[in-house]
Amino acid sequence: MSAWHTISQVGVDGSGSWLKNRDIVICNRVSAILSGFTLTIFLIALAYFGWILPVELAMLASLFFLIPVILNQWGFINSSRLLLASSLSLCTLVISVFDKLATHRLEEFQYFHFRLLLLGAGLFPFILFQLSEKKFWVTALAINLLCIILYDPVHEVFGVGYYQLGFTGSNYYFLNYMVVGTSLILGGCTFFLKYSFELYERKNELLIHNLNNANGVIHHQRELLAKENVQLSRDLVDKNNQLVETNQELIQHNNELLQFSYSVSHNLRGPVASMLGLLSLIKSNELHGENNEIIAYIRNSVTSLDTTIKDLSSIIDIRNKVSKVKQIVSLVDELAHVTALLKKEIDDYEIEILHDFGRVKTVYSVKPMIGSILYNLISNAIKYRSPNRKSIICIKAQIIDDHIKIEVSDNGLGLDVEKYKEKLFGLYKRFHTHTEGKGIGLFLVKLQTEALGGKVQVKSVLGEGTTFSILLKTTDSIEVPENDVPALGNGGLKS
Repeated sequence: MSAWHTISQVGVDGSGSWLKNRDIVICNRVSAILSGFTLTIFLIALAYFGWILPVELAMLASLFFLIPVILNQWGFINSSRLLLASSLSLCTLVISVFDKLATHRLEEFQYFHFRLLLLGAGLFPFILFQLSEKKFWVTALAINLLCIILYDPVHEVFGVGYYQLGFTGSNYYFLNYMVVGTSLILGGCTFFLKYSFELYERKNELLIHNLNNANGVIHHQRELLAKENVQLSRDLVDKNNQLVETNQELIQHNNELLQFSYSVSHNLRGPVASMLGLLSLIKSNELHGENNEIIAYIRNSVTSLDTTIKDLSSIIDIRNKVSKVKQIVSLVDELAHVTALLKKEIDDYEIEILHDFGRVKTVYSVKPMIGSILYNLISNAIKYRSPNRKSIICIKAQIIDDHIKIEVSDNGLGLDVEKYKEKLFGLYKRFHTHTEGKGIGLFLVKLQTEALGGKVQVKSVLGEGTTFSILLKTTDSIEVPENDVPALGNGGLKS
């Protein structure tokens, strides 16, 4: 295998084109194969016929077929291939003539078996040359064809023609037509096979060229992308630093605002409590006329201010609870607790409360907040009932995707959601003026629902009723001690 590789690489230029080097390798290998084949024939002929002139010529031919390898080593690539493409036909014709001259007893088959080698030689031009090298393969093909056509005339020139030596086959010359025709068929088939091979080879080269261009574009785009990534990383670091600074400022401002809120609510709570105490010391029977009425107004205003301060303090407490405790909350128990707190209003206004907790009986949440949400929604439904029909409030719970949905529906006055959607859950916002209220209930519902990681939805038709939907994530876990959740004015549940 090492010798085969060595012979194949003779004359190959590492800096040359791959196509040229491939032609050299093919030429060297065909030379080696042809030389080995001829040497084998020489040894067989030597065993059969002894040391005669045609056998000696076969030995010389085996050495002659190695000359193209030497020419490749010297750089004569085209000459070496042209010599190799025509050498088999020429050597066959020469050895055939001398075979007739040197043999004392000729046999008829000796005029036939050399023609087989001539037919085989017709394939070499297409093996050794590209079709673009037209002058070379046409020359070699012409030489091979002439050797076939002139086979008998050359023998006759040397006096060893078929009929000259006494053979009498009447159709002998017809054999030449058959051999020429067969040679043309083999040559034509080889030509079209070579054409197809080179066509696909050109397509592959074009594809490789396009792929190389595409790889170049991809490499260029990759470099640009890498630069962009570096720049984006720098920008991201800068933005992250800015966000950290902004976040620190927000934390500082939030702490300052929280401290301010606590200061205001707690600092006001003392003086207001003092004012209420002083007003309680004033006895109404000691006042007369207009003074008694003024004191009553002052008492009402101070009481309202005290309630507002308590509500605001409770809101601050809810918003700033960090650790909260969840537990299993029974919706039936919470509804029962709420209806007990609202029993007087329910009885007075003959309110019918229906519930459906068949699908969801319990929730894993903060119990006081769930109770406060139900209390505010039910009390809100009672407060804004319709005077024209019996009031019915429906509460139900169900699971939708990864949320627990608690609905509180009524057939009350309803409201224009589109008109009030921006203010619906605002603090101290009211949409009906015929009843008492501070407008804090819906604000607390939204605040507590969001504190639980949920959201509030509302549907309402003016004059027909309203449905509030509380959606709580089933996977949320909020933890606060129960006694840390404040009772919020008229919106809280007091245990």
